[in-house]
Amino acid sequence: MDIKDLKHAEQLLIKTTQNQDIKDLIETQLSTWVFPELSDRLAVATIKNLFYDLCKEIFHDDQSDNKVEALQWLVFDQIHDICLTYIRARFSDQDKAFFEKCRTLLGINVSAEQFGANENYSIPLSAAIVELSVLDNYKTPGEKMNCLCTTYDLVFAEIKTAMVAVISQNSEKENEIPVIDNRDILPVLMVVIIKSKLSHVFSNLFYVKSFYHTMDDNRVISDIFRSFEKAVHEVAKTDTRDVQPGAAKMIQSIDLEEYMKITLSDEDQSRRTLVDEANHRALNLITKSTVDHDSV
Repeated sequence: MDIKDLKHAEQLLIKTTQNQDIKDLIETQLSTWVFPELSDRLAVATIKNLFYDLCKEIFHDDQSDNKVEALQWLVFDQIHDICLTYIRARFSDQDKAFFEKCRTLLGINVSAEQFGANENYSIPLSAAIVELSVLDNYKTPGEKMNCLCTTYDLVFAEIKTAMVAVISQNSEKENEIPVIDNRDILPVLMVVIIKSKLSHVFSNLFYVKSFYHTMDDNRVISDIFRSFEKAVHEVAKTDTRDVQPGAAKMIQSIDLEEYMKITLSDEDQSRRTLVDEANHRALNLITKSTVDHDSV
């Protein structure tokens, strides 16, 4: 069962345990936990053992995945800060180095095309970036994994939306959308990660990998997680000295001359690319905003 939020997890536990006070019981049990010292390299393993002991105490022999997952949501919502204290201490140097590298790559306007993506994939992907940028705000492994999955889905959705717009203008076969291979997404995912400005990316990935209960049992989830792992490691090993400053194909701001160029290009839609389409959507938003402002 896919749990979407804490309320859903609590309702599931109440239903499966027939205990309306299950949340209070969990909090009482957590208050008795003795957490390891910060310097203990086995801290994560110790916390996992404490959690699974709690599972046995509450569920006895009936430890089905949906029950354990629901319990995990409620437990790690409470102990997130403690867990991340251990993990962030371990990955502090890697997290800082990665964050600084992303700042450098942002400063030279890196694009997915520079990492090997089709030039048409170098579109803004704003929804995916916004979604991933709040990864640190989530507490439970389930919430963080849901964030990664949503980000991944948004990357595909935004590229496909641009494709549909271009194909509908250039072809009579609007339903023939090219297949986007997962391997083509890696460079795009790298740029989404860079632009999301994540402060603790290695810590978050380790946290999810260590505590997300059904990672190995769900092929889709595990594949998405591995895609993010690979993208992060590809960014981490990138030598910023080898990356040339990118040409800004997407409009960040616009003057009258640029506005005229884009507007006049409407006359020849047959050669419009995904980047062109994204620029036109941005232009439409600017135009609409201006009109709305003038009418106030």
